[in-house]
Amino acid sequence: MPLKSYGVWKGTPTKWDGTAKPGHGHITFSDATSTRLDAAVNIESKSSDSRLVYWVIRDLQPISAAFTQSLQSLPRGFHPQQGTVQTGSLGLDFLRLRLFRPQDGILLSHNAPGTSHNILDYLNPILNQAVAQKAEIYLFGEPYSDKTGIHDIHMNQGNSGQWKMDNGIFQDGGILLAFPDGHWEGIFLAFAVQTYKTDDHGMPVGDTFAKLLDGGKQPDEGGVEEPKPIVGDGVKIEAALVNPYGPDQQPTKGDGETVYLLNRSANTVDLEGWRVENGAGQSLVLRGVSLAAQSKKGVAVPGVALSNKGGVVVLKDRGGKLVHQVRYSREQAQREGALVYFLQK
Repeated sequence: MPLKSYGVWKGTPTKWDGTAKPGHGHITFSDATSTRLDAAVNIESKSSDSRLVYWVIRDLQPISAAFTQSLQSLPRGFHPQQGTVQTGSLGLDFLRLRLFRPQDGILLSHNAPGTSHNILDYLNPILNQAVAQKAEIYLFGEPYSDKTGIHDIHMNQGNSGQWKMDNGIFQDGGILLAFPDGHWEGIFLAFAVQTYKTDDHGMPVGDTFAKLLDGGKQPDEGGVEEPKPIVGDGVKIEAALVNPYGPDQQPTKGDGETVYLLNRSANTVDLEGWRVENGAGQSLVLRGVSLAAQSKKGVAVPGVALSNKGGVVVLKDRGGKLVHQVRYSREQAQREGALVYFLQK
């Protein structure tokens, strides 16, 4: 049975606490009637596989300008949504609206040891920036019974077991942010145990996200093979901080220029002797760096200038072979303190 009172809540975030409660982070937000509303954001699953799947869209408006315009016209407060996009609903559906591809998701743990794949490494920068810049927030999910906040801010279909009763289409949770400079960002979460296909009632079909994103390639019921994850196996350049707060090599706060490397393979990769380069030929040789399976790591790159006018970031192995190369534009580099993502747009 679908969620009983699904909808979207428009407001302004005033605080983000990623460790407010076990299993959840919490966004404090205001609307036209209250300044102390709460949004519970899952940072782990209660299932045997506690990982979440994370997607981010750093520039949502070009993908769906009509959708963002409809949201912007809403007054502040909660707005119930029922039906499908064809019937005028503004409800989210991860699998039918095609805002992103399921296989572009990243499997993330919570409180992973060291600098491994921790979901808060992804959520904290975006949500803290939204609070600091007083962005408009659009929270999709189901209100608390006392109407003081909202939860189920995650995919609400493809569930099995005790959460099967929540399945439905066009009722997925999500966080959309409209920043003062006019750009929109979207954060979308699912559980690793949910399926990346569902039937017309949101019931699970086929394999889970965990199987898809761990590199599994299974034939579907019609005998056609599913595509491998778009990023493939091995180490990739996931993101880069190209425009830190203040001067690039002397930031006034936060990190300096940093390149984030992601290992989506099933094995630990030793990066000793690998190089990070820019388009001008400047390079940094990595020393004492390794990446566990399905983990990421930020690498500071002093001496490798990442131009705010756009540029190239290159990763080479110890033998000088090209492993991955990405490009970013002047426009992407203008957001001070914000990561530029390459594996998820």
